[in-house]
Amino acid sequence: MKKIIYPFYNLFHRVIFFLFLSVSKTFHRRKNIRTGHISSEHLKNPVLDDKLSEELKQLGVEVNELKISKEEYLKYLSKASYPENYYGGGKNPEMNFTEKTLEHFVSTLFIDFYPEMTFIDYAAATSPFSSIIKNIFGISHSFCQDIIFEKGIHGNKIGGYPSDFQLPDNSVDAVTLHCSLEHFEGESDIDFFRSMEKMLKPGGRIIVLPFYLAYEYTIHLDPAYNLLKFHSPETDHQARIRYCNWKQFFSRHYSPQILYDRILSNCPGLKLTVYRVLNFREIDERCYLRFVGVFTKR
Repeated sequence: MKKIIYPFYNLFHRVIFFLFLSVSKTFHRRKNIRTGHISSEHLKNPVLDDKLSEELKQLGVEVNELKISKEEYLKYLSKASYPENYYGGGKNPEMNFTEKTLEHFVSTLFIDFYPEMTFIDYAAATSPFSSIIKNIFGISHSFCQDIIFEKGIHGNKIGGYPSDFQLPDNSVDAVTLHCSLEHFEGESDIDFFRSMEKMLKPGGRIIVLPFYLAYEYTIHLDPAYNLLKFHSPETDHQARIRYCNWKQFFSRHYSPQILYDRILSNCPGLKLTVYRVLNFREIDERCYLRFVGVFTKR
């Protein structure tokens, strides 16, 4: 049944999206709503990322360069043994397996693993990363967190928002967010960092990748998808709105100044270092891991 319905759903979604786009162009000219992902502009024009790096430095953020070793990435893949149902297990190049697993590998470069540590892969949904890390590094406390899970701590799963699971202050060594921070709507990005600022041990880290930065503070919306899913996204009047036909509710890309205003000024106990990835396209031409954000508790 799903195989029959899905093509019609895709067609219905596409029709609604373009109808919504036509209406918005007619009635919302003053809002200057744009279309397409702003990250596509950065991928086509690296000079935009040069400017971002300079703006970050002017705000007091340390910016370093990172070159990924393809050899080490492939070694990680052989150890990780991803299941075949995870983005096609690498057998279908159109399913984004390389980008997803590359993000996982790169996040391990910023964590000093040890058996007794507490690690959380945050907003991870069905990702196997927390289990893979536990197996490779022998970690005793490796958790997978998402709001889709039952609230509280249940085995290796953590459900709900930080207020729902209440880990002790100064108890967490490292937290990773892979393709997830950008989907935090409303004030939930600020709330997350404030909570982690308390839960992290001194020297503990939050690793965000991709760390979506852009020349203009932007929120991407798929109006058709939101309509079909009966979802009303929490936006920000300061952000440029872009409509995208990509079946996601919401995606926030920070400008350097907005990043400072929303996150860094609200979390003085966290020091941000941004890493600009120089050779992500050498791993695979479809990759898009431009920046990594590493927040360290002072």
